[in-house]
Amino acid sequence: MNHLSIPCAFWLLAMPLACGRQARESLPPVPECPDPAWAEPPVCGTDTTRPGLIPGPGQPGFDHVLAAKADMFDRQFHALNAFTTGVNADLSVALDMTEERALVEEFVSSGDGWDFEAWSGRPVTDVVSEWQKVAGLYAGAGIAADAFRYGTLRDTGADCEEVDRARVHLLADMDVLHMAVAITGVSGVIARGFIRTDTPAPVYVTTPLFDAGGNPLPEDKNNGEWREDNSGGLYPDFIWEDSCSRDMYIGWVMGMAAVWEVVRLDPAFPQPKKDILAADAAALARSLMIEDDRGFDLQIHDADGRITLNGHLHEEAFDRFYLPPSKNGQHAIMALGIVAALAFMASQDDIDEYLYRELIEERKLPDIALEMLGIVDAGTRSNYSNYNMAFLGGFMATRYLCDPQARDLARQAVQIQLYDREGRDRQPADQAQTFYDLVYVIARAGGTVVDPLGTDIDDAALGRGLGTLEQFWSPPFWSVGRVNCDEVEIAALECTAIDGSTIELSGYVGRGDALVAADPLPMSIRPVSNYYWRSDPYLVNDEADGSMLLPGVDFRLAYWLGRWVN
Repeated sequence: MNHLSIPCAFWLLAMPLACGRQARESLPPVPECPDPAWAEPPVCGTDTTRPGLIPGPGQPGFDHVLAAKADMFDRQFHALNAFTTGVNADLSVALDMTEERALVEEFVSSGDGWDFEAWSGRPVTDVVSEWQKVAGLYAGAGIAADAFRYGTLRDTGADCEEVDRARVHLLADMDVLHMAVAITGVSGVIARGFIRTDTPAPVYVTTPLFDAGGNPLPEDKNNGEWREDNSGGLYPDFIWEDSCSRDMYIGWVMGMAAVWEVVRLDPAFPQPKKDILAADAAALARSLMIEDDRGFDLQIHDADGRITLNGHLHEEAFDRFYLPPSKNGQHAIMALGIVAALAFMASQDDIDEYLYRELIEERKLPDIALEMLGIVDAGTRSNYSNYNMAFLGGFMATRYLCDPQARDLARQAVQIQLYDREGRDRQPADQAQTFYDLVYVIARAGGTVVDPLGTDIDDAALGRGLGTLEQFWSPPFWSVGRVNCDEVEIAALECTAIDGSTIELSGYVGRGDALVAADPLPMSIRPVSNYYWRSDPYLVNDEADGSMLLPGVDFRLAYWLGRWVN
């Protein structure tokens, strides 16, 4: 989250953008969003070559080793991490469960099948100590990866069994996306996350939404309270967490939009499922359109009738404070991308009017992003959750907006305010964070949901991103600690890393006084993370014990996004 103090926010935004309002009738018409007719994909099993940013089979530069790593991650993910819910969750296998850990190791590395119990003769629930909760950002990333994977396999005529399996995964993802809103019991409200209660999992105490007098509980809104199923009994084996924050929200929306992009024209997906996804997107968009008594919209509403603790996306909000007329470029690009994605799915006149007339023509969100997106850059103390949210917003804005002028401003914002700010060090362009690299490459090349990429591909940026995926941990992805620098080396501000290279240290000057390096670490020696695209690439040490099996959705999202976009 963006934890700027009020004085700091004013200092950063001393020159706010003027956003005067125009008369509605003077605005240009809402742009029409073209959608090409369905093109029948190649017959499965024919192995047709299809271009992509990341080369696939039959293309020059295809990396068999990287593709095999992606396959292992996909198998680990669906057979183990997503086993209880169908979507992303960290899990643990206790360190003293040596036989079970060896089975997991062998299953993932063997490349033999997708059903752990059929392969091993043991139920997955006997092998796993517990699954952690599902949370929107990571679930959305895994769903997007599933969508781009299915689309890629379908459109390359991959093995029929592979295509069918990927379709089954995506159909299950669509059910989960609906559950995330239906379980709250309130239209336009989405859960922060959820967990199954009938499989090994942490025990959470639930709180009613209201007390006997109808007052919301708890009295002080927090960053997530566990609630019983509020759907009328549709999900009795689940409890859900409320107070969906903007990072979890944008993850859910990214997953929804990726699914819609791939399945909206595909006759293999039942129309009722598509209709449900579109209706949920419309309800979320209309909830964001609601103004409070001060006139502010773009707020994430909760089932208790309140705004979630970190649910402010308005361009004049800074964390939970409103500071008009100052403008927040990070919120602008996030809101632009989120509403563009929801409008793309919903295809409703009132939502299109809100996006193109209110947010773009009147309030100038693309201009604010272009002027003020640099707010996410706080040097050594940068919050990489903010970077991840901004890149997610930038991807969706540049991909799903129909207005070419607004889209061009968003493309510029990603390139010169987010990816590589002139005259600044510690920029994403230098960090080899694959998702950042791909979003920048796509924005620069001008690809959209209906238009192919142009020829202006930044091969250097793409190469950096591919190099990070090549160095990424190999499955099974255990949370093994990495200590590159000891205390003596830290005092000297120079150390020898685990690979023998030299790391120059900046000291304890990172976010939260973390120890950071002067230069980003290559992925081959970075500390473990359950989602690298929101983790500081300058961190040098961590102390994880290796009991967690991490899903690798960061790898999966980047790899399959690169394979899909062409």
